Parts: sequence; C-alpha cells; structure tokens
Amino acid sequence: MKTLSTLALLTAATAAQAYTLDVNVGHSRLDNYDNSSVVGLGIGTHLNNEYHLGLDFARKSITSATAFVDAKATSATLDLTYSLSQGNGIRPFIGAGIGGVHFSGASIYTAEAFASKFFVGIAFPVTPNVELSVSAQNSKFYSVQELQNGPKTTVTSWDAIAALRFNF
Repeated sequence: MKTLSTLALLTAATAAQAYTLDVNVGHSRLDNYDNSSVVGLGIGTHLNNEYHLGLDFARKSITSATAFVDAKATSATLDLTYSLSQGNGIRPFIGAGIGGVHFSGASIYTAEAFASKFFVGIAFPVTPNVELSVSAQNSKFYSVQELQNGPKTTVTSWDAIAALRFNF
C-alpha cells in the first residue's frame, strides 16, 4: 500500500511540473502592411521531454496608411513544439500551430479567419522553473477581405518573439 501512495505522489509531482505559462513580446513585419508590435500569452503542458503542446493567444495591429487599414488581429493557435535537444542547457526547438484569428476594426471586412504559423527558436534556462526563449515565426491569416466583395488575400508576417516560460 505504501508503494501505491508513493507512486501517486510521484505522479502528482510530475503532473504539477508539466504545466507552463508563456509571456511573449515581439516585433511583426507584415507583408503589404506597416510593421507592428506583438504581445501574447500562452498556456501549455510538456507531453514528454521532447514535445510541448500549448494554446497561444497573440495580438497585433494591421495598419496601412496607403490602404486606409487600421485593425487589430487577435489570434488563438494550438502549437506543438519539438525540442531538438533535451537537458537543462540551451535547447533549440521547432514547431507549428493552427487556429483562428479575430479582426476588430471597421477597416477589415473579414471578422474571423483561419491562422497558421511555423517557428524556430532557442531556449535558455534562467532558473529551474523559468526559461527565456527567442524565436522567429512565420504567421499567416487566410482569406482576409479588407472590403466587402473585395478580393481575398493571405496576410503573412514574420515575427521576432522573446518569451519567458514559467514551468509549474
């Protein structure tokens, strides 16, 4: 019986260490629009030593003085990250995410659209429970219409992101 209680405590301790909270800031370079800042928040879990699954929320401005566009894009993506090396040192990673984006502002006709992203980066341990990461990501919002009955386009951006990950 003592063995079962010990296993239950170890399982609970492992699960307690598996959750993460990410705080992201960065710069977004959008095709055909003005550059903008990006802020985000993510929650997730380590599936094992190599894979992390998270839900990432991000917000960026989509503006263009020449096209009279002024909107905010709030995206939510389910991201899968693969760590290229394990251990407590510097860890490079790659990943991808899919989800949706909501546009607010009268200058974009589309209210919601499909979103995807691909990213690469490197994580540096700060403490046993905190790490700093820097990444480059390619984000896309599909079938976006600026004007009613106007052409649909894909909004593409390259984002440079710095993040703090808190492991619980």
